[in-house]
Amino acid sequence: MSIRPPFVKSDPKSRGGLFRRFILPQVVIAIAAGTLGLLWAAAQQRNQDHERMANVAAANAVFLENLKLPRSRQMAENLSVVTSSKVGFFMPDQGLVEGRGWSEDERAAALLAHDNPSQIAVSRGFNALVRPIADGRGSIVVIEPVGPLITFSKDSSVIPLLGMTLLAVAAAFLIARSVVRPLQKLATNIFSAPSEKEMILPDHLTRRHDEIGILARTLVEERNALLDEQERRRSSEKMALLGHLATSLAHEIKNPAAAIIMHAKALEDHAKNPAGKLIREEGEHIISLVNQWLFVAKPQPPRNSESDLTKLLRTLKGKLHPLLKFHRCTLDLQLPESLSISCDSQRIEQVSRNLIDNAIKAMPCGGTITLELKKLDDDRAEFTLTDEGAGFSQMALEHFGETFYSEREGGMGLGLALATGVIKAHGGTLSADNQSRGGARITGTLNTRSKPL
Repeated sequence: MSIRPPFVKSDPKSRGGLFRRFILPQVVIAIAAGTLGLLWAAAQQRNQDHERMANVAAANAVFLENLKLPRSRQMAENLSVVTSSKVGFFMPDQGLVEGRGWSEDERAAALLAHDNPSQIAVSRGFNALVRPIADGRGSIVVIEPVGPLITFSKDSSVIPLLGMTLLAVAAAFLIARSVVRPLQKLATNIFSAPSEKEMILPDHLTRRHDEIGILARTLVEERNALLDEQERRRSSEKMALLGHLATSLAHEIKNPAAAIIMHAKALEDHAKNPAGKLIREEGEHIISLVNQWLFVAKPQPPRNSESDLTKLLRTLKGKLHPLLKFHRCTLDLQLPESLSISCDSQRIEQVSRNLIDNAIKAMPCGGTITLELKKLDDDRAEFTLTDEGAGFSQMALEHFGETFYSEREGGMGLGLALATGVIKAHGGTLSADNQSRGGARITGTLNTRSKPL
């Protein structure tokens, strides 16, 4: 429930010289407003009369067509009684069919309207409208006398004077409101703005070149700055909570995971059981996830060493083969024979895994994921990952790489945040967009000789 600002009342004691200066403009405004009001009322009355005539003609035309009634003199008289207007017909073989009591002026108006169907014709004090009947058997004509410009009741000579007085009072009110109302709107928008969203005031307030405009712009800037600060604090609190949680769980998870990896490696080496390799890789993935949380919460400089990025990605494809096969996805690697780069291979592998995993989840019915890697001319490597999913939403593109932002149900919003942080820590860039043919595209660069930050 929004809080409404109180109504601002004027102080009678302040009505001094400034108030007297308003008298002459008020008189001018009252005269102009009175004249314009009379003209407007006349125009409205004329438009209403014309609209009513058009409705009468249309309704009777539909009535005659639907009931297949004859276009006779008696029918014209009956319709005239019902509609309180003179009604007649233009028949192809008979000409004008009219009721009793039509004058020459009414006939002249009808003939003039016949030359301009569906338009109001004014002639000799009468309004006339001719509307064709949809069955093609003639047209209907409606005649009404032109009314006075403005109709007043008896003994209403004081009405114009009263109207002038009211307009003078309204002018005073409008002048006072021109100052008070913007302030009221400003207060209303401030109180009604959602507490967690940026405040957007109407343009007619923020674009003013007076003190009210300065106040409006200042309030918007201060409000939005406060929201930014609150968002940074919330993000910091989340990061602190994630760091505390990750640190607490790291020891509890890594020790049993390390034991699982050790026994899986023994099973792999001695028993030559392929299940040992799968268990070991999944255990390593669990530890990698814990390290991912720790990195997002407490970023550390990468531990660089010479690594072959081509070999790293091919190895990762082998690790992800069961996952890809289960989701009916294909990973198409377009890699050079070899591409040496100074990087933290464990984190680069985690970034690649996250990006591929996101692409898999974006294609619930399966599809092809393409990962292209190439060497640029300036000691940089560029990789591009595309999928055949629905692509990013506009909101997702605006929040790309933002921690805790995820549109996927159950997503924590850490995968892309980690990827962005790791790539930047390696002196590279990461961006996202949508392909013209559909599907998401993520493009990143890495310095082949990157150094720890």
